[in-house]
Amino acid sequence: MKQILQLAFRRLILFFYCLNFISIAACGGGGSSSPPTLHTVTISWTANSETAVNRAGGGYTVNISGQPAIDVPYVSGPLAPTSITTSLFTGNYTVTVVAYSALNPPGGTNGSVSAASSSITVNVP
Repeated sequence: MKQILQLAFRRLILFFYCLNFISIAACGGGGSSSPPTLHTVTISWTANSETAVNRAGGGYTVNISGQPAIDVPYVSGPLAPTSITTSLFTGNYTVTVVAYSALNPPGGTNGSVSAASSSITVNVP
């Protein structure tokens, strides 16, 4: 299982470089004296092809600095969802993604989690 998760993590790292911030809606103008504005942000990534991530008990956790972690669980179909939409105020955020599965390493009982991907810094205007 450790090898599977290491492979999954490597794939996640490779795919995470494709992290694509699809939309930042309701962007306001204004300079530094403007109050922070709430924006709708959609974050998407390329799917991890690891089987355990893409079935019941699997999915992703998206971590955005200063925000609660966002769980993106597998629901149905061939792949777990690969995007989330959230609201963020104007500012800079660090984003990481972790893949997880319900599979247990030998003798384990807590499921399996990859190491966090490399972080990406996002500027929400």
